Amino acid sequence: MSDRIIDVEKTHMNLQPQAEAESERRTRSKLEPHREAIFALRRKHWTHRQIAEWLNEHGVTITLSSVHRFCERAIARRPRNGSLLPVAESFSIQTPPTKNNQHRFNLEI
Repeated sequence: MSDRIIDVEKTHMNLQPQAEAESERRTRSKLEPHREAIFALRRKHWTHRQIAEWLNEHGVTITLSSVHRFCERAIARRPRNGSLLPVAESFSIQTPPTKNNQHRFNLEI
């Protein structure tokens, strides 16, 4: 039964000093400084494997899967069509004029 007793002092300890002592984690990809070079090669139809090999030859140690994930994330983050219009305003459907309010396709023969 004593192993189930929770020490109240341990549950209320201050973790702030331990958190401050932790080392900072990298939040950005090491490929970020090479973004333009990577996409210049992609525009030339280079594969992710070729880009990874090229980067390794030029001093950036990276794997094929890292290049692939970086490109996929970068593509997903880019804005589409340069504008952020709401869906209702981004397009409109216009119906062609009809005679006497008839349907566009006359199915009755």
